[in-house]
Amino acid sequence: MKLIYVSVLIISIVLVSVSCSSSKTYLTPQVRSRIENAGVNLNKLQFYVDRNIELKREITKEEAQVTKGNVKLENGKYIDIITLKKNTEGICSAVYPDKIQVAFETGENKALTFGRTKYAAPADPYKILAFEWFKNGDGLIKYEGKPYRINQGTEASIMIKSKFVRKADQVKARKMQGVKITSN
Repeated sequence: MKLIYVSVLIISIVLVSVSCSSSKTYLTPQVRSRIENAGVNLNKLQFYVDRNIELKREITKEEAQVTKGNVKLENGKYIDIITLKKNTEGICSAVYPDKIQVAFETGENKALTFGRTKYAAPADPYKILAFEWFKNGDGLIKYEGKPYRINQGTEASIMIKSKFVRKADQVKARKMQGVKITSN
């Protein structure tokens, strides 16, 4: 009877630990290094954005009628808005030493840059990068070859499936077969 209780307890602990483990992991410089050292190509991974991102730019009335995005009228100005929802899938379109570009839709110049921020600690995740930051905290990025603003506090990061990190951490082991002397 005691054996049954111990077995049930062990199974319960295993189930709880498996269900509590996240299916996604933030891409950090350390995680990237482990993955690349294991021979995994970043271009072959599926990426996910960890929160909603809004790209905004002011457009003319004429542009408002032909844009593919969502256009709003704010303070008498037409604003083109492109929304990237949390957990949207993306692929790596370019790799650099401290950053990568991730495309969340097909087409030319449709990638966002993620990497180490200026004051990032080694364990901090790759965050969305802008080529200019304003005093109010908004960032300026290029998307589809046009300048867009991202809101202050966006700080969006990218994630990958945890299974790739676990695979990179697996130790490869094998048993030596031995060599026999052959008789002449």
